Amino acid sequence: MNQEILQNIIKSTKNLHLLYIEDNEDVREQTLKMLQIFFDNISIAKDGEQGLEEFKKNNKFESTSFDLIITDIEMPNKDGISMINSIREYNAEIPILIFSAHSNTDYFLKSINAGIDGYILKPYNIEQISNSLMNIIEKNRLLPSNEHIIHLADGYIWNNQEQILYKDEKAIKLTKNETKLFILFIKSKGALKTYDEIDTFIFSDFSETNKRVRNLVSRLKSKLEYDLFESIYGHGYKLKYKKFI
Repeated sequence: MNQEILQNIIKSTKNLHLLYIEDNEDVREQTLKMLQIFFDNISIAKDGEQGLEEFKKNNKFESTSFDLIITDIEMPNKDGISMINSIREYNAEIPILIFSAHSNTDYFLKSINAGIDGYILKPYNIEQISNSLMNIIEKNRLLPSNEHIIHLADGYIWNNQEQILYKDEKAIKLTKNETKLFILFIKSKGALKTYDEIDTFIFSDFSETNKRVRNLVSRLKSKLEYDLFESIYGHGYKLKYKKFI
């Protein structure tokens, strides 16, 4: 596989949330090294029971839901097929890829009936994983389910579809002008906005002073008990985003 194709696959997968289930620690650690080339956000489970619990827990909230599942078949507590069948009761569409040492026809047919999107026999390599991911992306037209979720500082989350601010998964009631303030800054993708730009966008007119902008930001700070908008002295404000380490 040439580098351009590989880079295109990585570009499509990098922001997807992956759930990876494997009971063998050595296999899990080795496979993770390959998967981390493609995914920045990987959740891990050590058996089918833990995998199902992880899926159910994250499936409750769109901001943390999974885009893809990769799993082994033969695992303690709950095998891969049983786990997949249980997951399908909650979500019939999420792509599922199986990495397995089993070439047994019975296992293969059961996995097909459970509704999987790919099957790779161990031992596998980076090219096999790349090809399978490319097929899944093309088949499902995968985009991150949470691409509209904007992570801000201090655990605040802006849902760009709903245009609602959340903290600890609870919606925060904003005024019309407070909502417009967030919309302006989210559109600017982190850029500094001057007092005049903010004033004109929110109040639809021009003021000789920036007093009403300052008052708006100040009231919002009191409501949130946190200063989400950084004041750049003499210029305007910047929205504070979460810092990923």
